[in-house]
Amino acid sequence: LWFDKASSCESTDFWLAGVILGLVVYNNMPGLDVRFPSVVFKKIKGEPLGLEDLRQVYPDTFLSLRSLLQWAPEEAMSDEDANTLFENTFCLDFVVSYEANGKTLTKDLCAEGKDRAVTMENRMEFVTLYCEWLLTSSIERQFEPFRKGVRRVCDSPLFNALDSAELEMIVCGEQDLDFSQMRSHAMYDGFSEDSPYVDAFWKLLLAFGAEQKKRFLSFVTGSDLAPVGGLQELQLVIQKNGSEPTERLPTAHTCFNLLLLPEYAS
Repeated sequence: LWFDKASSCESTDFWLAGVILGLVVYNNMPGLDVRFPSVVFKKIKGEPLGLEDLRQVYPDTFLSLRSLLQWAPEEAMSDEDANTLFENTFCLDFVVSYEANGKTLTKDLCAEGKDRAVTMENRMEFVTLYCEWLLTSSIERQFEPFRKGVRRVCDSPLFNALDSAELEMIVCGEQDLDFSQMRSHAMYDGFSEDSPYVDAFWKLLLAFGAEQKKRFLSFVTGSDLAPVGGLQELQLVIQKNGSEPTERLPTAHTCFNLLLLPEYAS
């Protein structure tokens, strides 16, 4: 999820989106089911940005710029010939083009950018200016009210002490659903932790794929995201809810992370 540089939305729309994100942090919710790239949180915290931050937002552009920086001539080639080959290979100047409302527009990355070729000597400057434009100046109209919305709710010494990675974890939750962590902190009512039935139950859960794990987590907690700190913070309770013969299905009380599990014969 990223900001559209050509968006016609009002600044108040972005401000409100920022307020919602701020409320997630303020109320310490277990996670927002929206995947922001890490660079969003780095921008909120005012941390420096660079080429690596393009990887999630513009992966194709990231690969192209990385190739530009990694290009190297043959060892026997002179500097002049190498630079000529570089310019003929990439054919770039300090101008970028982009689509906006069905039209192709251009933007100079520096003064008289269209008259300045990208060479081996200035390619790092080109990449730096391109990243700055993509991640900052091109979306300033959209991002600045969004940032102000976040800060309107979260403007405290505690928030200021968080770095971008910690902020991302609070908003998006842990993405790695390690059910072995949940098992190590689970509690039981009516079952014994080392019973064959409980062991078989966990073997089944640990064999789940990522999507099945999300569905199970949503079933027992109401959210398919792990809380901050990982699944060991969940404290799942597994309570015996009858045994065979039974027609009961597993049920859950999501407010208490409580799974009501009948003891089936198989």
